[in-house]
Amino acid sequence: MKVGSSSSSRNGNPNHRKSHHLLLSNGIGWVFILVFIVLIVSGEVSTYNCSMKGICGDAKQQINHCMLLGDSENGIGNGSGNGNENGIGASPEYRGGRTFRSRQVHSLAIRNTSSYDTMERPFRPDNLRGRWSKSVDFYFASSSYAFSTMAFSDVSVWALMLGGWKFYLSAYLLSVCFYSLPIFLIQTFLGQFSTSGAISAFRVSPIFKGIGYSILLLNLGTLTYYSVNAAVPLIYAVNSLHDVMPWMSCNNTWNSPNCSTHDRYDEEDDSEQNPHSTVEYFHSMIGSIKEGSSSFTLSWSMVLAILGIWFVVLVLLLSRVSIIGKVLRCACILMFAFFLSVFVYLVIHEQVGWQSLLDYLHPTIISWEGIWSSVGTAILQASMVLGPGWGSVITLGSYNSFRSDAERMSFWVNLTHVLITVMAIICGHVANDHFELHVAMWHVEKKHTMQFTYVAFAYLFGNFATLPKLWSFLFFAVIFLSEMCALIIQMMSVLTALFDEFELLRKRKQEITVLLVLCLTSISIYFCTQLGFSQVSALSYIALFTQIVFSALLILMTTWIYGRVRFQCDLQFMLGKTISSFKIFTIRFVAPCFIALALWEISIMLVRNKAGDTVIWTSQCLVYLLVLGYMIYKLSQTNGTWRQRMRQCFAPHDWHPVNADNRRFYEEIMGTSEMLVIDNGNAA
Repeated sequence: MKVGSSSSSRNGNPNHRKSHHLLLSNGIGWVFILVFIVLIVSGEVSTYNCSMKGICGDAKQQINHCMLLGDSENGIGNGSGNGNENGIGASPEYRGGRTFRSRQVHSLAIRNTSSYDTMERPFRPDNLRGRWSKSVDFYFASSSYAFSTMAFSDVSVWALMLGGWKFYLSAYLLSVCFYSLPIFLIQTFLGQFSTSGAISAFRVSPIFKGIGYSILLLNLGTLTYYSVNAAVPLIYAVNSLHDVMPWMSCNNTWNSPNCSTHDRYDEEDDSEQNPHSTVEYFHSMIGSIKEGSSSFTLSWSMVLAILGIWFVVLVLLLSRVSIIGKVLRCACILMFAFFLSVFVYLVIHEQVGWQSLLDYLHPTIISWEGIWSSVGTAILQASMVLGPGWGSVITLGSYNSFRSDAERMSFWVNLTHVLITVMAIICGHVANDHFELHVAMWHVEKKHTMQFTYVAFAYLFGNFATLPKLWSFLFFAVIFLSEMCALIIQMMSVLTALFDEFELLRKRKQEITVLLVLCLTSISIYFCTQLGFSQVSALSYIALFTQIVFSALLILMTTWIYGRVRFQCDLQFMLGKTISSFKIFTIRFVAPCFIALALWEISIMLVRNKAGDTVIWTSQCLVYLLVLGYMIYKLSQTNGTWRQRMRQCFAPHDWHPVNADNRRFYEEIMGTSEMLVIDNGNAA
């Protein structure tokens, strides 16, 4: 098969100045993590030295026995026992058909701090924030990311060519298991346990609340351009209903005199081929690239699409959370139905069999550099499970009921993403091979990551023998619904974080929502220009890099600062079932390895794609300085010596369930350091 210009564009060499600044900006994240490791060691030492007496000695022995009673209605307060100083419980007692024992837990090294210690106001939950009408709404909302534009881009197509199924798919599956799934579970836990958004959820370790504010800044930055991702498939879906799909014809006002609709080409003379109609449609209608245009030429079709999208988003945001959940559920079900129909017909029409899949079992382009690039891309692809911005999973989890099985739902969401991603890769390869065979891939200039998706798939569906308009509409409608859901969820993340953290804003929810949507709509118009549209790709890479850095900090905060024992016990208290120590070990030690590989790969991609170094450097510094600045502010506002300040700022503040019954039971357990544990039906 002929290798198109896409691969060569990936291997382009940026100039020295841009590479230097890019590596400098990305290096900030690495240095930032190293600083945190030192800070964490000192923080943990001070915390463990200044907390409860009798800590440390039996922490390892108690971790396997910290299995909390899940049903608070059966035996709350009935399993009191007297543990000795070594943490060995009293004789077993029989309550309600279950065997309990009371065991002193000394491994919970961190106490909740008071408002007086930290000079911070008590957290007051928003009792009017709402909840999902059904627990399955969380699953559908989280699964809607799987159908995004990135799933059908040429990134995974080229990664599969370079690594083959055996390298790319293996790396992708391992990354989902040991990176995406643990981070997804942690984020769900933070939101569901605290019933709080992406700022207030960091009460688990208040010194890290700056991450919450950075998340807010990151999501606002992402929202300024993300509506473009929904506008493009909407334009293609609407135009699919025309009698003649406009990208399959040269009889349009935007077509150049050299426009071509050729369906074959000569490889030896491909440089003399005229621009294809599918490419001219994308350039003129989407990218505003046409004769006589300037950097600030608007694409009016994009402007109208963005205005309509933001209007729909505003209407939904002014509704109750239960209604939003129903809309997301219905949209995701439609996506599943539409995509499955398109996939089945595409496989039948293009005669995709096992042999076609086995052709990509091994790398098409054999080189160790290509294989490593494929593995790195697979790790980045796995991070798409966490959504386009950051903290979206925290927000979605905060609308779950407290006893929802977050572990099981996290597994099913990740499994759904894996299945959809594999199917999307197959579709991408079919579209790539079809376009390469009939049009030539050199037409697809790498000015935007969206170009391959829409040019190749639009040409593929335009050549279908049966109902081409229907299949084209269904496919682009799937991407549009996915990006719309992502846009709504990101807006929910911003608004939920604001209203949960700032009590005064809750009285003006509607006014703030309308004002924020109007501001974001105005800024989004800039990305309808030729210059703005060309910058969307670079901004996407920036958001992904910061998301990975924050994922690393999240693991450090929950499993090291807050503590592996207490994190495990909180999970078990919330879920009402045993969480194995192996899973906690995986989160603490294995997931960081995949995060490091993801950071390395995204750094390479930022350099190779020649992203704007000034934009990247500025945005990265602002995000990290905000986190560091809040830490300094928090320490300066706390009373006591530096050791006491460190202990108070690292310790959880008002960290408990919001529900009165769950909170009472939780505080009884944590306040006395005694926990009721289930021995799996066996007497102690």
